[in-house]
Amino acid sequence: MPELPEVETVRQTLKNFIIGRKVTDVIVRYDGIIKDVTVEEFRTKLANQQLKDIRRLGKYLFFDFENITLTSHLRMEGKYYLKDSLDTLTKHEHIIFVLDNGKFLTYHDVRKFGTMEITDLHKESELKSVKALGMEINDPMLSVDYLYPLLKKSNRAIKSLLLDQHIVCGLGNIYVDETLFSARIYPEKPGSNISIYQVDKIIRKARKVINKAIRLGGTTIRTYQSSLGVDGLFQNHLNVHTLAGEKCKFCNDTILKIRVGGRGTYYCPTCQRNDDTLIIGLTGGIATGKTLVSDWFIKNKVNVLDADKIYKKLLKTNKIMYNEITREFGESVVKDKQIDTSALGKMVFSDKELRLKLNHITHPFVIRELERQIDNLKNKGKKLIILDIPLLYEFKLDSYSDISMLVDLDYDIQIKRLMKRDHIDYDLANKKINSQLSMDTKKKFADIIIDNNHSKAETEKQLVKIYQTLRSDGFVN
Repeated sequence: MPELPEVETVRQTLKNFIIGRKVTDVIVRYDGIIKDVTVEEFRTKLANQQLKDIRRLGKYLFFDFENITLTSHLRMEGKYYLKDSLDTLTKHEHIIFVLDNGKFLTYHDVRKFGTMEITDLHKESELKSVKALGMEINDPMLSVDYLYPLLKKSNRAIKSLLLDQHIVCGLGNIYVDETLFSARIYPEKPGSNISIYQVDKIIRKARKVINKAIRLGGTTIRTYQSSLGVDGLFQNHLNVHTLAGEKCKFCNDTILKIRVGGRGTYYCPTCQRNDDTLIIGLTGGIATGKTLVSDWFIKNKVNVLDADKIYKKLLKTNKIMYNEITREFGESVVKDKQIDTSALGKMVFSDKELRLKLNHITHPFVIRELERQIDNLKNKGKKLIILDIPLLYEFKLDSYSDISMLVDLDYDIQIKRLMKRDHIDYDLANKKINSQLSMDTKKKFADIIIDNNHSKAETEKQLVKIYQTLRSDGFVN
């Protein structure tokens, strides 16, 4: 089925070929596609009309002539072809527009589900079918304020809601699957269980998916293939759709196929968890104030799992980890029969290879314990969990969270705070900061950004707003 990117590709391609051309005649071989007027009226209204523009809304094409607009919906398999003669017509080409340059624009539709309707110029919004459409996903006016109430009030599956053209138009089966994967949302999750922050993420990810597909000319899959010599390439960039049984590119779990609202649906069971818990990954650069944020949530009785604390505890209690570290780094990192985190830290911050070795040793143990504690909180019915993880993005641990929260601080303030906190010089502080991703890079991944460049009171105002939003979403008691 052609979706928004495919229809946009058709629009752009047709514009290159037929803008400025006049329709000298229309040959109708199957009149069921024409709505609300007779075949003769259809031909008469289009006769000698010059095509001025082709517009699109969702999956609808609007052909603007001198004083009329022809609204075309391709439905399941509609295509347009430009031909030099009628000798190559097939039985599935039902409407033929004869152009003044001797060429023929043909409408091809195997299932005959497509429609064509004529209105006065730019009056297509008066059509019942167009009037009922929701806002298009790429419409700059589409916002969380518009979409969130429509999703939140329904117990229908989020996939079905996003496919509902009365809510948001232009998203079809392929791109909803890809959007929900990118947003890490289980396709059968009820709209009523969606956080406002997840709705914001859906909008951002959907736009990214759609715009990439448009740049690549859409998706050529199975029965739908674009015409006019243009085939889409987005099928080479799919993460889940049509990939049942294959390994997820991000977590290596197996992609599954289910049916949601009668539609074949593809998802990753690890990246798109099927539960009611909202997990927020909290991160920031060194000395940006992440602890302030974490402590604030703990004070307000939100469950926070601190990866650093888990790591430090394991250094003291896990014999296997202790032995592997001492074997790799030597006795210089041992003090009073325990790992000296200060000595170990100085060693690895100045050497990227050593950092990678340490992470290779400790990472699996920390992850295993983090997973155990997450499962324990879920079993207790906790609806909100915050994961305090310094290297959330560096090690792709944001895959454990539904949304991520970044504590932002300007570099000049960050380095001064780090020098003061750790009693170190500028060079070492700079090395520590640059051992992580830059703040600008982290901002690209973050769903929520907390500005910690001002007073503690200003930061806490932001946290109160986030807390109240989560409470209104039903994730905080």
